[in-house]
Amino acid sequence: MACVLLVDTSDSMAGEPIGSVNSALQRFVAKIRMVDDASRRVDIAVVEYSTGAQVASSFTPVTQMTEPIALHAGGVSSMGAGVELAIDVMKSRNQLYSSMGTPAYMPWVFMISGSAPTDNIDQAAWKVQDEESKSTSGSMKLFALGVGSYDKTSLFRLTNRVMELTGTDFEGMFNWLAENILAIAAGKIDGDVKLGDLPADARVVQ
Repeated sequence: MACVLLVDTSDSMAGEPIGSVNSALQRFVAKIRMVDDASRRVDIAVVEYSTGAQVASSFTPVTQMTEPIALHAGGVSSMGAGVELAIDVMKSRNQLYSSMGTPAYMPWVFMISGSAPTDNIDQAAWKVQDEESKSTSGSMKLFALGVGSYDKTSLFRLTNRVMELTGTDFEGMFNWLAENILAIAAGKIDGDVKLGDLPADARVVQ
């Protein structure tokens, strides 16, 4: 299972928010690594977007993620570029699985946004819709978590799976993410897993 963590590292995330993301990210990796069978089926990549977008950590099996990932915040919010890069990275990984004859679980892109985009997100929104409509169940799932001064309208242009975090403590959300990924990776390739409840400091946005 390929999972892309797409993190807003613009000025809006400076200070405590990005520090909390870094800490929660390390605990997220450690939590998945504790479950031997499932952890061997999970590959993680981290993409960040601020003034432009870049891959902070290329796809790596969770069992081999031994070095901490330290993200730093600053700049504007190139959300469109970030989403497009995350999708490209995800598709490349799934193409690798296919070339190796390896059955794959539906990939996830988990996005954190702390501000409105400063670039155009039209192409990004089209790419998400295209990927999620390729079959009855789609070929990927994008989840968007808004924090601070995030822009709800922009997130809903990308996905209907929008959540909101109260405060800047990301540990609960990363625990939620880890538990759901582990449940999926422990099941059948085409199985359907009911998502667990969100932590107390998060909610689904309607």
